[in-house]
Amino acid sequence: MSKKAKRRAVRQAFPKAKGAPAARGKTGAGARSRSSAGGRSRASSASQTMRPPTIKRALITGAVLAFLYFALIQWAWKSGATTKSNALISFILFFVYTGVAYGIEKWKYQRKLRKLKGSSK
Repeated sequence: MSKKAKRRAVRQAFPKAKGAPAARGKTGAGARSRSSAGGRSRASSASQTMRPPTIKRALITGAVLAFLYFALIQWAWKSGATTKSNALISFILFFVYTGVAYGIEKWKYQRKLRKLKGSSK
């Protein structure tokens, strides 16, 4: 699915609230201050910023967590294992963290979609 098609799908899944200003930038015709936003609730603004899950974000999260784990076991924990084995364990956990991060993002996204569909009835 192309980036354009993903954006279209998200726009269709989360239509803008009635009377919401168009997103044109800070100096555009639709620019308003936060205080004059018309009292939109936190839930409606959160649904507009919710992004579908991506492997790229999960990979970045997995890499950060694997690096932090490597630093923890290498320098802070002093496990007594060699650097090579600590790196191998971190590399294996990188894939575990990536899968878990993607699964959680996907679960949260689908849960939010179900919640929004249920509230629109």
